[in-house]
Amino acid sequence: MSNTKIRATILDIPGIDKYEIIKSAMSRFNTAIEHSFFLEATALIESLICDRLESRIGELTKDYVEFGTLGVLLKKLNMIETDIILKDIMNKNLNQWAGKRNIVIHQAAKIELGKKKDWNEFLRLAESTAKDGRIAFDNYNKQLQKLRRQKSSIQEK
Repeated sequence: MSNTKIRATILDIPGIDKYEIIKSAMSRFNTAIEHSFFLEATALIESLICDRLESRIGELTKDYVEFGTLGVLLKKLNMIETDIILKDIMNKNLNQWAGKRNIVIHQAAKIELGKKKDWNEFLRLAESTAKDGRIAFDNYNKQLQKLRRQKSSIQEK
């Protein structure tokens, strides 16, 4: 039995269900930011970013998409993306953000040999990472929605 998980599309679930999940995740992200839970906020925004990337891969390949990690999705999408603005956001914003995200998520309790770790400095990095992730998500999603509206208006003609 395979552990592969396939992303549900709007053909598989009602659009309102997808909307409610995204809305709830974004609401929880905002709550996490308000209460200084920056690691949680970073994890939530990463999930939202990955959802958008998986959606775009499915849109371009016209096929089902396996759940993937941020790095794998960016690599895969970079090979097939046709929109230069989305590609630019991926290469400049999301790739850089992914590096900061890795530090925040995977190195919270780690101390590098020969280095001193300041918890407050780490929390400032976590806060900026979560907030930068939201900016990157918003920029990517805005361009993706713009492309979809353009495609929809062309198909209606």
